[in-house]
Amino acid sequence: MIKKIFTCIYLALGIAGTAIGQDHDFQFNIKGSPFPAKAKIFVRYMVDSKLTFDSLDLSAGQIRYKGKIAEPTQVMLFYSKEGISFFNRKAGPLERLTFYVDPLEADTEIEVKIPFESSQVKAGKLQVAYQKYQDYLRPYDRQLSIQQSKRADLYEAKSQDTQALKQIAAEIDRVEALRNDAQRSFAAQNPDNYFSLLSLREIARYGDELSAIEPIFLKLSPDLRGTAIGKTLQDEIQLAKKLGIGQPAPDFEQLTPDGKALKLSDFRGKYLLLDFWASWCAPCRAENPHLIEVYKEFKGQSFEILGVSLDKPGKKDNWIKAIDQDGLTWPQVSDLNGWQSKAAQLYGIQAIPQNYLISPEGKIIGVNLKGKQLNAKLAELIKK
Repeated sequence: MIKKIFTCIYLALGIAGTAIGQDHDFQFNIKGSPFPAKAKIFVRYMVDSKLTFDSLDLSAGQIRYKGKIAEPTQVMLFYSKEGISFFNRKAGPLERLTFYVDPLEADTEIEVKIPFESSQVKAGKLQVAYQKYQDYLRPYDRQLSIQQSKRADLYEAKSQDTQALKQIAAEIDRVEALRNDAQRSFAAQNPDNYFSLLSLREIARYGDELSAIEPIFLKLSPDLRGTAIGKTLQDEIQLAKKLGIGQPAPDFEQLTPDGKALKLSDFRGKYLLLDFWASWCAPCRAENPHLIEVYKEFKGQSFEILGVSLDKPGKKDNWIKAIDQDGLTWPQVSDLNGWQSKAAQLYGIQAIPQNYLISPEGKIIGVNLKGKQLNAKLAELIKK
């Protein structure tokens, strides 16, 4: 699943007191055994929703990096032993280290170890809280990384093994469900931890999770619920309630690839799977073979799929090419506004692929149904 990247917003772990939007210096120092002559570290982080990207030459041995942030911020370091460009995808994925920096505790010490992800990060309370959260989720993240790597290899193969892709997708769904359970448990057990709030925001994207999420959210500390992220999460929960089972599906109109206007309400009288995806979304593309099988089995007078693409401005050709490559024969629409798609905003979409199953009367009867769950639901509803 592809999720929107969101930056962290303040007032957690007792670190209130600095105004959001006010820039503060931060720095981190990198040290370790002598690095290979060509070794580089690439630095990525977000400031005011804009990406900052730098590279560091490690030949000097001990490196100091300085920057400016306005709020607690996630920083990613990517290690290249041979100094290969970050953007050289043919070289394979780079080793990665993730940590958090806090404007009020601005100094971070990093002792590089191999493998790179085992490097030691010494910082303030925010990083300690993050490390606790990461340690809690590490078993699930490792399993997901293995399966996602297998899926990427299969997806890039000239002759795709659709059965293997289905098996991997099912395993990813299973591990993600376990990870979500672990995130809920972490938040319930750590009501003062900043990352309890972020974990709930991550899994609160789906209406079918609300019954488990809202009671835990209400037990978080008042300081966390009063942050900008806490208030945003409360709004998202309320929106998701409006998009829950039994609620009317909001109508919208967008254009097909050939420029024809198509409304959601044009499909009244049929069960409709409203599928949000994009040509650039690898998990979406990996899910498409299963949707093709579902469409072949259930299409007809009683069932239809409507694809809504979150492709970006100027990327219409990519969208059309993906439809053709994946063999998608059901109706497709998009306003080519990426995450700002009006339909996506109407449905509170923060992650893709995501879908809604809608009744012939226009009511939501399923949220984010996948795999066997989707097949079983349609088999129950549609009499052959």
